[in-house]
Amino acid sequence: MKDRKERIYQYLTELVACDSVSCTHHEYKAGDWFAEFFRNIPYFKEHPELTGNFMIPGDAYHRSVPWALLLGNSKKTVISSGHFDVVGTDNYGPLKDMAFHVGEELEKALATRNLDAEARFDMNSGEWIWGRGVGDMKGGHAVHLALFEEYAEMAQKGELPGCYMYLPVPDEESFSVGMREGAKIIRRLVEQYQLDVQLMIIPEPSNWVGGKQSFSRGTVGKLMPVVMAQGVTAHVGHCFNGISPMNFLAGIYQRTNNALEFSDSYDGEAACPPTWQKFRDNKELYDVTIPLRAYGYFTLLHFDRTPDQIIARLKEISMEVLKEECAKIDATYQEYKKIDKSADKDHLVYYPEVYTFEELVAKIKQTDREGFEKFFAEVYNGIKDDIEAGRINFPDATVEIMQKVMDYADLKQPTVLLGFAPPYYPAVNGDAVKGKENAALKAYEVVEKAAKEKFGRESFNEHYFMGISDGSYTAVGHPFDYDKFSLNTPCYGQLYTVDFKTIEANNIPFILYGPITKEYHQWTERALKKSLLEELPAVTQELIESLWR
Repeated sequence: MKDRKERIYQYLTELVACDSVSCTHHEYKAGDWFAEFFRNIPYFKEHPELTGNFMIPGDAYHRSVPWALLLGNSKKTVISSGHFDVVGTDNYGPLKDMAFHVGEELEKALATRNLDAEARFDMNSGEWIWGRGVGDMKGGHAVHLALFEEYAEMAQKGELPGCYMYLPVPDEESFSVGMREGAKIIRRLVEQYQLDVQLMIIPEPSNWVGGKQSFSRGTVGKLMPVVMAQGVTAHVGHCFNGISPMNFLAGIYQRTNNALEFSDSYDGEAACPPTWQKFRDNKELYDVTIPLRAYGYFTLLHFDRTPDQIIARLKEISMEVLKEECAKIDATYQEYKKIDKSADKDHLVYYPEVYTFEELVAKIKQTDREGFEKFFAEVYNGIKDDIEAGRINFPDATVEIMQKVMDYADLKQPTVLLGFAPPYYPAVNGDAVKGKENAALKAYEVVEKAAKEKFGRESFNEHYFMGISDGSYTAVGHPFDYDKFSLNTPCYGQLYTVDFKTIEANNIPFILYGPITKEYHQWTERALKKSLLEELPAVTQELIESLWR
């Protein structure tokens, strides 16, 4: 077997060369690479039933979840996991294809570009490896692959102290279908072999702050509320005969965008406040009519808030805004009457309504269950075709479904409809997994000590990784009403599911700890050679073996 450093570098270059950009027809390449790697290990030639390549059902990009399991002398089990998809390389400009080829040629080409002072210094130092995915997160995979290969030799000789599962997954950069399906693979293997899972290690890139390496003991949650506002349409020459939905949407935007009310905090850490991604009316063509509807959606990061709590608060805010705007337009009309003798209405009176998607569907079904269910099936299947063909994304598909359901409901008053768009990433704290409390903290203590003693590397830890990760699907951090969430997520079903019950049954604490990396997702993405080739392998080995002990 080659020297460990040589193998790590080889696996890194081969993985990066798999141009597995998320949600493209190249993404499957990395999954096939992993599956072939596992099959070629001598242990799995003797035990072919302990590895496989699960094809994701109905996946438009033909992606898979490869997996492998080493059985050792105890049931104590460590899982290595993490995504093998990467973001695109358009920001590399003319070097976008070269970005998938680690080595001197890429570095020489990057060196001719307009690097900032820090990147220029790192380039000249020769201490960094450059390329798409070297940090996020094929570098971490290369390390874990080298360790896995060594442990497979021990397993073949009957000398492996515990069990070791490897589960690389696609799609983390988009919708995490890989880990959502991977949770089911874990459940099956745990039950079949009666495994006692101690920890999942996800080698996401570590930040380097003040000379210290980051270590994450949990992951932030991510939810995407969708707001559909309906006004009353009218010709702009008779604007007081209607009311614009943009008034309502703007009011809700003002109450939520960057609103610290929604920033969960914990032990000196805080989730960033909500950020809106889209805000517009639904008119496709120009005319002089007040738009009927306007919509938007935003990302809401959280630590301990549940979807139930979030949608309940948004419902309160929406009703407050509707009432304020209806009152405001009447007040404006009262002033307008003083300057326009033809304005002869006593008051502008509206009866605003706010529904969650679940509530509106339930209201429709009270009078027309059979007709609505037939209608909804047709709408859903049409959206399914569009998503699978890549013509629409989940948030915009959610908007389209909500619009059509509002059409069917034939609502006449100012209304706000609330729902959720995929993907949903629950927040999980690796120290708060029931029955395995403080597992992540204990792992950090091992890592901190080993990194300091072996390499003089200082570490710091955080309760929540703010970059969003597949750790969300290892355990249920804060139980909530799963059915209510699904009923308020119009795309839920064949298009998008989260098997919360399986995730809850898995109940696995996890950590995020990978190579020191700078500027991942950017064209200057790079990983520190010493961290990747020397420090991370040794410290991760110490952690894994401590868990078996």
